[in-house]
Amino acid sequence: MLVSFSVSNFRSFGDEATLTMVASNKLTDHSGHRVPIGDTGQYLVRSAVLYGANASGKSNFVRAMQFAQALITRPQADRQQGVDFFRFRSAPGQEPSSFEFRFLIGSRIFAYGFDIRGHTVLSEWLTVGKSDDHQVIFERDQLGKVEIGTATTRELSDDKSLRLTLTAIAKLSVKPKQLFLNLLTSFPEEILGETLASVIRWLTRDLLILDPNPRACDLNERLEHDERFRQFAAQFLDRVDTGIRDLDFERTSRECRDYEPDYLSAREGDFKPPWSYLGCAGDTDEFLDPEDPTKVIVRRLLSAHSVRQGRYPLPFSEESDGTQQLLHYLPILSAPVDQSMVVVIDELDRSLHPLLCEELIRFFSENCQGARKQLIVTTHEVQLLNQNLLRRDEYWFVEKDETQQSRLVSLSDFNIRNDLQIRKGYLQGRFGAIPVFGNTDELHHLLNCSSGATPDAS
Repeated sequence: MLVSFSVSNFRSFGDEATLTMVASNKLTDHSGHRVPIGDTGQYLVRSAVLYGANASGKSNFVRAMQFAQALITRPQADRQQGVDFFRFRSAPGQEPSSFEFRFLIGSRIFAYGFDIRGHTVLSEWLTVGKSDDHQVIFERDQLGKVEIGTATTRELSDDKSLRLTLTAIAKLSVKPKQLFLNLLTSFPEEILGETLASVIRWLTRDLLILDPNPRACDLNERLEHDERFRQFAAQFLDRVDTGIRDLDFERTSRECRDYEPDYLSAREGDFKPPWSYLGCAGDTDEFLDPEDPTKVIVRRLLSAHSVRQGRYPLPFSEESDGTQQLLHYLPILSAPVDQSMVVVIDELDRSLHPLLCEELIRFFSENCQGARKQLIVTTHEVQLLNQNLLRRDEYWFVEKDETQQSRLVSLSDFNIRNDLQIRKGYLQGRFGAIPVFGNTDELHHLLNCSSGATPDAS
């Protein structure tokens, strides 16, 4: 689970800003939204909803997480640009940009972060602890030299091979533009051992960062071969009044074009079949017939509607944008209870009705209490500002100050009553993070609007 994420000198974030998921011990409502941090007496909340005006920095915060994750997962050759630093300073680009994740694995809290300037990694660290007293696993400097810390023989003494593994890999060349953790991702998990494998797994797989209108590329495959998920998806769509009663597939076959066998086979290393020519956006995918390589199977997702005892299937692509988007969110809601997951969604409310956004968050927060799953979203939808839906420490506001830096503030920092209508207070500007409009009279003048004009009677 995510404990906190901090960023500085990235896009609109100048000084360090931190989103913390640690629950406030002053709040007692929605106790089911909390998950204990081992035996520390502290808890983590399962949701965070970020509000702010346009250009306040909400999406930049998500981009900061994406940038940090990409440096861990992508080969150095894929990096076309350096860090996009905060520009409203007297000497922009001179100070390092910093990123740090703190996350819970088992009963231990790990902290992984790095400082970077341009393309060059200046420092990198991985620490571990059960409280604020953290021990170093490894530290890396600007020259690529890696020092192994005391945590390998103290806090993590149960991982017998950890120190030997790190010492051996640290002897390899770490390039100035490459993270040491990126080098570690190139090794199989059985070589890395449980500690390093679990850290990399959390940062690269358990942390799922989605763009607006995300698409699950394996959706058709799951719907056809995972009966539990198909039933869940169909019933969820039915319960939220989409008119859909069931999901099904239509299969047709066609002749394989000359270039297709090589075209599809060449992509099997990067894209598991079936391969869709439409990417992840459509409801149709195509793949070679395993029983006849001269044929291509075309599989199309259908949504079944019931009207007066009749059953009417439609191509799912003909459903509304919101319904299509909702279906691609459902793998998140139906993930196994024991699966660790942190889902970050930018602009949750895009194409979705306000009540549907509310139902998604409510279902995620209240389903399988105690599960190590978290949802972090940005939105403009004020319908979600409701103390009956979430705790005050699950609401955050992003606002730019007079220096054009984005700041993060939790609603729990404000002294408000439990029965306050926070939606009304937000729109009235009580918590900031709303647009402030200037006088538009001059704009009318520039458009040559005639203030005394009257409609033509003819």
